[in-house]
Amino acid sequence: MSVAVAGFASLLSYAQVWTADSNLTYSDGGSYTATNNSHSLAVFQNRIYLVWYDFYSSPNNMGCQVRFKRYDGSAWSADTTVGLIGNTRLNNWYPSCATDAAGNFHLVWETNEFTTDIENFEIAYRRYNNNYWTATDSLTASSGPSSNPTIAVAGDGRLFVFWQDKRSGLYRIYYRTYAGSSWGSEGILGENADYCGMPSVAMCQGLPAVVWEDFSSGTFQVRFRKMSTGGWEGDSLISHSSLGAFSPAIAADNSGNIHVVWQDWSLNSSKICYRKYSFLSGNWGQETVLSGAAFRTESPVIVCRDSLVDVFWSDDRSGYYEIYRRQSANDSWGQEEPVTNQRASAVLPSVAADSRGNMHLVWTGDQPVVNKSPDIFIKSLFIDPWPPKDGDLSDSDAKPWCSITTFPNPTSDRSTLKYLITSPAGSLPRQLSISYNCRMDVYNVTGQLVNTLFSGNLAEGEHSLEWNGRDRAGQKVPSGIYFAKLTSGTASAMAKIMVVR
Repeated sequence: MSVAVAGFASLLSYAQVWTADSNLTYSDGGSYTATNNSHSLAVFQNRIYLVWYDFYSSPNNMGCQVRFKRYDGSAWSADTTVGLIGNTRLNNWYPSCATDAAGNFHLVWETNEFTTDIENFEIAYRRYNNNYWTATDSLTASSGPSSNPTIAVAGDGRLFVFWQDKRSGLYRIYYRTYAGSSWGSEGILGENADYCGMPSVAMCQGLPAVVWEDFSSGTFQVRFRKMSTGGWEGDSLISHSSLGAFSPAIAADNSGNIHVVWQDWSLNSSKICYRKYSFLSGNWGQETVLSGAAFRTESPVIVCRDSLVDVFWSDDRSGYYEIYRRQSANDSWGQEEPVTNQRASAVLPSVAADSRGNMHLVWTGDQPVVNKSPDIFIKSLFIDPWPPKDGDLSDSDAKPWCSITTFPNPTSDRSTLKYLITSPAGSLPRQLSISYNCRMDVYNVTGQLVNTLFSGNLAEGEHSLEWNGRDRAGQKVPSGIYFAKLTSGTASAMAKIMVVR
């Protein structure tokens, strides 16, 4: 769990600035972000990871291949093919990715390279770090097609992979967990439905929360289920569509609230709908329609940044598809706004936010007038958490910024707190690093100080310490929710820790 600078939302009046669109791919056959509302984009600190699939139509290589590239803070790497190549009618596609707290990049995708039956797809997995890829693991061995994988990573490094699978004539949601040494056995969700598909997963309080398309009562609806420390809770019906709810996407914020969006069909059009699950009340809020007038809205995605919720989708209100955005700050929705202006086609958005609140958006787009296959485009929104000053910038203008990540969470004994202290002016040339007067405290839910873990000067950069789950008297704290608060100069950040004895 990580939390950005306190008071983050109040900076938005001057702080959100989108970069120009940038073309990242140039495939002759076409490049495509994932079509299943999965994550084609992941971030870790200042690094950005992108996965997509290219279509090839040459006689010796006809099919789709998963491709990968990364941004290291200064430049994009060359494209890399992740699956096999040179095999006619081989397809690797529909990737989903995530990063963990150690900076490892995790990738799952759909492939038919494990079987002689080219119609039977399985789910593959690889991990990347320090320019090294692990061997490909097959997560499924089903007689029916396994498709639409999605992946999420807990703060303690556990991996959760969900996908839809057709077995005995019925589609269900299956999942597997990796706990550090091996993959666990398969689990199943949506056992009683006629059809389940298109899963989307988010980590909430260190455990997965999942939504999917569900056909159980004559109409497609969105269902939700989350895991607790005691196992899976019962599923809930999220949508109440008359003609069908599709393509759900889910995100969780640092307070344990869950946010879900989906595409909802009405008689002559479709719309983007939203609901929020409140951690405090334990209830779902009212359904909210986010999109304006359009014949077709599709592919909603969602991301949380502290108290901000950003929703993106594609619709055709202007006569061609563009990406639109709507943002909620402290549960108040602003106006929708176009994010692209390609005047051709911008579809299949994917979004990720880093721990500083910077947000990166990719999509599949055609270039106007240019007669070629679609490419992948990116644009970023950078948060500047300090107002600009007249004159030249210098390190003396720097104000600290900090964030905290905790794991395992929930914890029964010890919890590691990793925290980042940096300055918005950190990109300016300088000879010496900046240090700040820092303090790490733990509070209970009533606001009482439980323990002080550190007090002193720290240089900007990454640090970590351990809380042993005890108070200032050395006694074990009871089960409950606690808050680790980091103060760094004038900045502060807070992370929730759940203790389960």
